[in-house]
Amino acid sequence: MKRRVKPCFFLVFTAGLAVAQSTSTTFTKDLNGNRADDRSVSTSAKGDRTERYQSINGRQIPVEQVTERVVSQDANGKVTERIVQRFDATGRPASTERVMVQESKLPDGGSTVRETTYRSDVNGSLREAERKSTETRVSGSTTTASTVIDRPGIGGTFETIEKRSAVTDGPPDNQRTTESVYKPGVSGGFQEALRVVKTASKTNDTSKETTASYEPGMNGQLQLSSQSNSTTTKLPDGGQTTQTDVYSLNVAGDSQESSAAMRVREQQIVQRRANPDGSVVETLSVRRPTPADPNRLGALQKVSETLCTGKCQADSKAVAQTAKP
Repeated sequence: MKRRVKPCFFLVFTAGLAVAQSTSTTFTKDLNGNRADDRSVSTSAKGDRTERYQSINGRQIPVEQVTERVVSQDANGKVTERIVQRFDATGRPASTERVMVQESKLPDGGSTVRETTYRSDVNGSLREAERKSTETRVSGSTTTASTVIDRPGIGGTFETIEKRSAVTDGPPDNQRTTESVYKPGVSGGFQEALRVVKTASKTNDTSKETTASYEPGMNGQLQLSSQSNSTTTKLPDGGQTTQTDVYSLNVAGDSQESSAAMRVREQQIVQRRANPDGSVVETLSVRRPTPADPNRLGALQKVSETLCTGKCQADSKAVAQTAKP
């Protein structure tokens, strides 16, 4: 699903290190500069997470609450239970999801992970809705992960609706990952519906990452559908700058033939710096082509600003994703 970025977007993160918990509050504004939506995410010391938004009457309404606990754990693996409670627009419980995750270690350093998901029906009863199994194997510098996802069919019997295969080669500072997604074909069997190829390398203070996605074209063969190139550079003052160029065939409403060269759809600039008090400020700016000239990027526009205190790494990654259309 594609997401649009609002013209003005401010995120403020606060965290209490003493109790290992954090709260993030999101403020958004519309084209006229008026406040459009306020959301907050609170994380407890145990990792439980609650998301809320502010309604038109100023009340804080829960949207989703996630709690997780370890059921059992030993040297060979562990079993975890995750409960996801979702709420309606009035803050009343709307649905519940229970996920049981069983992780087992393999002798080669790999693992098997089995996830069983139960979802509430109209009567509030939990019913098994999905089974997901992932086996990861390690051989030298190559890691192979195979995933199978099963869901109930029309008759209620579980059927395999998706298979995934991901192969990662190379050392941590120079890796290539190829992941293929297979869906049931019309004539039976499974056909490759998506292939994503990622390369990541690091040299001194510079990291580079390229992601290319391939999807079936008009002739049914896989062809390049989108690509992104990202470069992250650490600065002498402890900060860092990340530039990501996103490419596609269609730019600013201008369509091209599938055989044409891709053009830059968006350029994202993320600047991150640390303050003397230990907090971190991150700004996100974007450049996009205009319909008048799809071949040229427009002016750089600031999209978001984040102030983070406490443990900021995970929050930083989440903020960067907001720029993706």
